[in-house]
Amino acid sequence: MSETKFRRLKLDELNDVRDQFVKFLAVNGIDANSWQTIKVEDPQRADGLILQFSQIVFSGVIERVKYLVHRKPNDLRTYKTDEDKIYMRGILLDGVTTVDFTRDEYSPKEMFERLQADQVKAKLYSAERAYLPIGRDQDIFHLLEQGALIDEGELFRTLEEI
Repeated sequence: MSETKFRRLKLDELNDVRDQFVKFLAVNGIDANSWQTIKVEDPQRADGLILQFSQIVFSGVIERVKYLVHRKPNDLRTYKTDEDKIYMRGILLDGVTTVDFTRDEYSPKEMFERLQADQVKAKLYSAERAYLPIGRDQDIFHLLEQGALIDEGELFRTLEEI
């Protein structure tokens, strides 16, 4: 394995993509019995295969990421990923409100209507930057590891229009 960009899949994550892992092993000439033997007799090779598969999974997912969202109760950060830049639009709340950005219960329109009704001060902020020297994939992966989630982009577009 040449380059390791991403971490090894956790057991629950690996279980979520079990069928794809079985196909990966089959493509590499490893059937169920062989896999059981490898796990017992050569755990380092088994770990290497899981790590190699993890790179494929994360690369495939991150390649398709267009938008991300990172939610905190009073701070919402949305991201749009381009080929060579990442754009961030956010909103920070100051005051008491029924809106909690960690709960995904309102559409963007409903959320802003509630903020207006609660008369909460909202600070909009934005930034853009080139990807870190580690590259697009690892930069996005880092955001995911910090708690950002893949998103459809409605929140980003809404904040962009304000």
